[in-house]
Amino acid sequence: MPPANITSKPGVDARLPDPDRRTGPFKPFASDPGRDEVWWWLAIPAFVAVGLVAIYTVSEDFYAKWIHPEGYGFLELGQFIIAATGMIIALRLLFRPYVRARRLVFGFCCLAALSCFYIAGEEHSWGQHFFHWQTPEYWAQINRQQETNLHNTLHLFGKKPRVVLELGILTGGLTLPLLAHYYPVIRANRWSLFIPPGAILPIALGAALFKGVDAMKKTLHIPVPVQRPSEVTEFYLYLFLLFYLIMFTRRINELEREGTA
Repeated sequence: MPPANITSKPGVDARLPDPDRRTGPFKPFASDPGRDEVWWWLAIPAFVAVGLVAIYTVSEDFYAKWIHPEGYGFLELGQFIIAATGMIIALRLLFRPYVRARRLVFGFCCLAALSCFYIAGEEHSWGQHFFHWQTPEYWAQINRQQETNLHNTLHLFGKKPRVVLELGILTGGLTLPLLAHYYPVIRANRWSLFIPPGAILPIALGAALFKGVDAMKKTLHIPVPVQRPSEVTEFYLYLFLLFYLIMFTRRINELEREGTA
């Protein structure tokens, strides 16, 4: 869903939303992806979903060999690459003049970089899937999969961060963009920099759909269109972070251009 246009007229003095600007009027970001960029914000999530279901339907063996394998399958390797790319984008933002001049935005980018770093490291057990070292005996005793990672030890490092991310995507990826489509004023306040654009909705919807498939598999024990839908859900969760950071960077670019105009 492309971003809705602001129907009210903010006037010629309207500026872009900035957490440091306490008074308006504010105007929406022109850099948010629209229909002319549907090839990536809609086509990529749709293509991945249709492709995974089609592959699993045609050949479960091919899916098990190339899509699902731990470490080097399409899903897990993709999760690592996506998270690592998000980390690089967030780190680059930390050196932007606009970001460095605003503590809240700087802290937000630090959190994004650390989150992506943690995800990338955990997904490949901090290099174990690449270099195949043996897990120390003392760590193997507390790790459910005998790997050198944290998310298989305590829920504090695994399920709880994922729940926070899922709730964030449900709110910021689905609820707020839908509300903003019908109430454009949501995108005309000082905090709108952080509100995901409408173009984020397809990837958030993909995460929600596969989360629902996974829940049905666990509770109803019915056949599902893909093997281990929880892994597909994670793929969409991390892709959401990457898409959000790309769109966030475009907004920072626009704010810096406005500041130098």
